[in-house]
Amino acid sequence: MIRLAKPNIKVEGDRIMLSTKRCAAFFGVTSKTMSEWKRSGCPQAGRGWWDPEEVYRWRCGLETDSPDNDGNWQAVKLKAEAEYRKAKAAQEEIRLKVLEGRYIPFEQVEDAWADRLVICRTNMFGWVNTLPPLLEGMSRTEMEKILGEEIRILWEGYSRDGPFTPAGKKEKEVVR
Repeated sequence: MIRLAKPNIKVEGDRIMLSTKRCAAFFGVTSKTMSEWKRSGCPQAGRGWWDPEEVYRWRCGLETDSPDNDGNWQAVKLKAEAEYRKAKAAQEEIRLKVLEGRYIPFEQVEDAWADRLVICRTNMFGWVNTLPPLLEGMSRTEMEKILGEEIRILWEGYSRDGPFTPAGKKEKEVVR
């Protein structure tokens, strides 16, 4: 007697059904995983048969097509499309700001701050050698005047105009 292999695909109307083994292979899981999915609420077309479209929707967290919730599928689709359009608009807004030169890459800002700190550090450590001879024998008032002038020079070097602080221009946004 010749035994024929059991079919692992069948068509019911406009729906394709897969056997548990074939459906597991389709989703790249084991038959045991299919059983676990069923216990977790995955829709099964019948004993040992699965509608891959329904399984896919269940795995994606979408409502399955059943007579009582056909409208939900459309609502989910509309919501996803609206969120996509919103994200796309935000992306295009950023792209436009980049083209207009209103965004600065974070790395450039970081480098500019590091350069300014180097200037500040260099000048402050330079005071160790430059200030003692200048201040020697001076009165307190004269020392305050010299120190004030040195601090002003340091501040001007630190807060100078540059690519990220151009005089009279609107501040740019920093993009990380």
